[in-house]
Order: sequence, then structure tokens, then C-alpha cells
Amino acid sequence: MPGIGPKRAMALEARGIASAGDVIFHLPVRYQDWRERSSAKDLRAGNIVVVEGELGKISERPMRGSRWRRLASGWLDVGGWKIRVVWFNLPAYMRGYLPGGERVLVRGRVAADADGGIEIVQPELHRLSDGEPKGIRPVYRLPSIVGQRLFAALVTRALVEAGDSIRGAIPDELRGEVPSVRDALSYLHDPPTDADFDALANGDSRGHRALAFDELFAFEIALSIERLRSARRVGIALDGSPSLGAKMIEQLPFALTGSQSRAIEEIGADLARPNQMNRMLMGDVGSGKTLVAFWAMIRAIESGHQAAMMAPTELLAEQHWRGFARFCGRLGVRHALLTGSVTGAARNQVLRGLASGEIGAVFGTHALIQERVRIHGLALGVIDEQHRFGVFDRAKMKALGPKANLLMMTATPIPRSLAMSLFANLDVSFLDELPPGRTPIATEIYTEQDIERVHDSLRAEIGGGGRAYYVVPFIEGDEDEAKSVSATAARLKKGALRGARIGTMHGRMSAAEKDYAMREFRDGAIDALVCTTVVEVGIDVPEATIIVIVAAERYGLAQLHQLRGRVGRGERASRCCIVASSDADDVALERLATMRECTTGAAVAEADLRLRGPGDLLGARQTGALPLKFVHLIRDHRTIERARKLADEWIARDPSLSSRESEGARAAVRKMLALGFSLGDVG
Repeated sequence: MPGIGPKRAMALEARGIASAGDVIFHLPVRYQDWRERSSAKDLRAGNIVVVEGELGKISERPMRGSRWRRLASGWLDVGGWKIRVVWFNLPAYMRGYLPGGERVLVRGRVAADADGGIEIVQPELHRLSDGEPKGIRPVYRLPSIVGQRLFAALVTRALVEAGDSIRGAIPDELRGEVPSVRDALSYLHDPPTDADFDALANGDSRGHRALAFDELFAFEIALSIERLRSARRVGIALDGSPSLGAKMIEQLPFALTGSQSRAIEEIGADLARPNQMNRMLMGDVGSGKTLVAFWAMIRAIESGHQAAMMAPTELLAEQHWRGFARFCGRLGVRHALLTGSVTGAARNQVLRGLASGEIGAVFGTHALIQERVRIHGLALGVIDEQHRFGVFDRAKMKALGPKANLLMMTATPIPRSLAMSLFANLDVSFLDELPPGRTPIATEIYTEQDIERVHDSLRAEIGGGGRAYYVVPFIEGDEDEAKSVSATAARLKKGALRGARIGTMHGRMSAAEKDYAMREFRDGAIDALVCTTVVEVGIDVPEATIIVIVAAERYGLAQLHQLRGRVGRGERASRCCIVASSDADDVALERLATMRECTTGAAVAEADLRLRGPGDLLGARQTGALPLKFVHLIRDHRTIERARKLADEWIARDPSLSSRESEGARAAVRKMLALGFSLGDVG
């Protein structure tokens, strides 16, 4: 496409944009309203304004400490009143092309300057000689070398060339008044002047709802297909004497919570039936899901079979293996660890034990599903953080025991009522109580201006023997270099945490590198771990007593809660410092403030529903296995029910989706499979 060479293509592909179709479905992350000029009374610090005036000469110079970043400033004459405009790190497309001496529209945030006056910081410009700007302008999340105007041009071209080939999952005769997918995309990429700006900003416009409803229909079609399949699926009934399971519970140094006892009863009843169990165990971080899974594994073993637990990282698999030894080691069950690090004679010994049936319980990573692994009598497969595995990995896990029961565990906080709607064909157990003795986590809200106070807390915790997580949004050279892992780690080493041992971890590191960083942190070789949200799924580090989350407004409440759960795992009091960016608006700050009151996953999930913030409850980050890119913009349970009703009706009419009218639904389900979604994820 015009303007896209090899470097830009690689940068876009790294963001998941590799085709014209990806361009079309990369929706704006926010919108700008250029429709109304601001009045003089609006020119107050903190306000975002649109001002018309004559732009004077702009001066540019390199910023101190970074020859690639440029500071530019000048004056805007608004009816004789001069307002300073300033750019820190001038956008590349504007360098050398600022229209000095022209009449322009300026849109940006008002800030107080050093002399007590006001200035407009990092504004966007529009030459009035080019005509009026678009009333509502989309803003996309893009790599730094791809400008907003270039990407908007790509979207326009792709929409024109794609034409009527953009089809949705919902058959036309069922669609009714719901806009087509093509119309919804056109609306979102190029909103009409009379569009409801608040609805667009909140992800609640008719375009957003149309895409979400179409996606929900495809999802419910997949569930309907699976319901038909599961009715014919034969499993292994585990009806052996429950003596080992009872002994395990008796030997625990604490009492089970009520919800753990209920989950064990529900799982036990499932396992006793001759049909395959497909159950999701949902519980807050630290609610005791793993202990319930251990009981289920013991139930399989005491019935004369084997059990396997698969985790996404070697460290987590090793943690489960050690935990099983701690709680079940005196039961006489032979258990083993199988990861990529288990090699040579040790690996061969484990493989022989699994193939012969001598090893009752095995814990591992992807190594469990390698070609040479044979499990003699697998009756239960447990998948921890199951959304971290691809569809083929899950299929291989099932292939180890075609009739094996399946228990999936997730800490994604979803309200009970919504979970029952989404997982209509999946049995769900909820752990909604925290075990006694869990250390409370104090949640504190800051802005970037208060970062020194946060650093004081960091030093105090590390000085007292604690360890710290420091979460930033970018890896390196991304949208805001100052908030990247590399820049932040370097800054802390030289300044606030001078003398402390600082490590880094992010998503571009290999699995081995990430495991090494976490081991260093767990074992005390690192005092502070600067990382991205890749640490969201981690291991227990009881010594971790503080987590700092920078630019927290970028994340949904559910993800913030997941990150907060990295601390508070030991006996010491812990704290979570949520730091909002300096340009976060009042709505974002109010949303973050709810984290102080919402201490459980259930409360966080309900707040997500209530606040209607974009990208919260079921955004791609939190959804896990669910391939729902747009459904986080739907907050109405009745919409889910409606999609399911229509899907059930359509499957009853065309079970194999073979008719011409089902082409869109068939393509949508295939796309879900291509994205790593498995019908097994939801039962």
C-alpha cells in the first residue's frame, strides 16, 4: 500500500497489522472532537481546547540528553492574545513543516507555564487553508514510524477496495436493524459530523455495538456447535474409593473455604459420571484454585488412573510440582516434573514412568505434549491459565487421553451472571472467598507528579527486605520512550533506586529469558523487576511487597487487579501504587480510584460493567481464551442472550453451516479457530 515500505510493514506486523483486512479492523483507540471552537473561559490548565489563531514562527532544537527528540515552540495569536504552543518530541511528520504565519486550528491540552501564564502542550495543527478539519477525528494506536494521517489514508483506501467483500457473521435475514459490518466500520473510521461523541469515546456507539453483536453471534454459533458435540462425548467415570482425597484434606494445615468445598463437590460429581467433564474453575488471584485442582488429580489417581497439569511457564509448572509435594507428598503418590529443562536420563525416566503408569501425577509445560510423551491412562487434564496455550497445544493435551476429563483454571474476574451467560455450555465453579491469613493489599492512587513519593515507598520496601515490581506500558522505542522498560530501568539505576539490583522482563524476551528473570527475582538476586504486563501471570514471590503500575489508565480494571495480585502473597503487608499519566482526564482518574474500594475480582468485574470504560471487562487482554475483540464494548446481558437465541435458532436450521446464507458465520468461526480459539476452551 502507498507509504508502506519494509520498515513500516515490519512495525505494523509487530502490532498484528499485516493485511488490508487487519487495517480495516484496527479500530481507533480514541477520538478527537474538532467541531466547536473553545472560548476564552475554556483556556484553563487541564482543559483540552480547540483554538483558532495565526501561528507565528516556530523554533526547533534538539532536546537535552536525546539528539533524536526535538523541542519546538512558538506563539499563537488569538485575537491579539498570544498563547505559547510547545511540542516535546515533535512528531516526525511535522518537522520542518510547521505552518508559521498561517491561520490554523490548534487542539491540545492547556498547561500552566513557568511564568504563571498558560501554554498549549503537544498540540495538533490544522491549516485552515486546507478547509475545515473533520469534525470528529479518529486516533489510532500505532508504532511511532507510522503517522496518524498515513494510517487514516490506508484505512480509507482499504475500505474502498474491500467494498462488499466485508461480510459479517449474522445472516441478512436475522440482522434486522443492526448495521452491516462494513457500515459499522465506515462509521467508526469516519464518524459523521452529527455522531454522538460520548458514545464513540465510550465504545458504545451503534458502530461499536454492531461489531460486538456480530462477533457475539459467531461466538454463540461456536458454542451451539460444541453443545451438539458434547452431548455425544464419552468420558472416564472416576468411581474409586475417595480415601486419598479425604486424607489430603485432613492433612492440610488450614481449613478449606466454603467455596473451595463447594467446588470440590461439583468437580467430584462431574468426575463420577460417564461423560467427559469440561469445567472451568474461576477464582480470584490467591483464592486456592490450585489446591482444588490437586484434589481432582488425587481423585483420578485413587481411581486407578493418571492426571496431568499443564502451565504456561517452567517456573509456574515447577511451583505447582513443589506445591503438590507439599500438600500431597505424604499420600504415597509418585509425581514428576516434565519441562524443557528436564533432559537426558532424568527425562527418559519420567517418560518411562508416564508410559507405564507408575507416575500418577505429572506437571509440565508444552513439554507434556511433545511427540515422545505417552501417558498410559490419563483421566484428568488440568490446564492452568489455559488462554496462554494455542488451539493445537490444547488439542494435543486432549490427544494424550481422548476420554480424559478436563479442568481449566482462570483468574480472569468476570461477574457470575455474565459468566453463566457467556459459558452457557460449560460447567463453571466459582471461588469467591479468599483463604484466611491472606495479607491485605493497600491500594494507593497517584499521578506522575507524585512519582517521587512512590519512589520513597519503593526505597523503604526494598530497604526493609521486600522486593518490588515496576510495571510500565512499553518495551523499547515504542510510543513513549520514557515509559519503556529499558529507559525506566536505566533511570531507576541512576536515580531513585541507585544501589539496588534491578532486572527487566518483557514480552519480546524468549521464554527461557523470562524464566531466568523471574527466578532471579524469586531467589532474591534482584530487588526490583521493571517489566511490562507480561508479569500478570507469574509465580508466588512472598517477599514481593510493592508493585508500581505506571500509566495505569491504559489498563482495564480487571488487568490492574491481576497485576495487584502479584504482591500480598506473604505475611508482610503489601501495597499497590497505581500511577496515572499527567494527561489522564478526570474520568480516567475516577475509574482508577475505584480500585481502592474494589478489593476482590468480583467487585472489580462489577465495577467494569458499571463504569462502561473502553477496553475493560472483556478486552483482548483480559478475555484469555475468548477471541472477542469487540465484545468488551457491550455491557448488556440481554445482548448476549439475544445473540445466543439467534445462534441456536440458526444452528437448528443449518447444523453444518453449509448453506449460502451461513457463509459469513462459517468464515467467522474459522477465523476464531485461526486466532487460536478452540471449542474446547468453552467446553
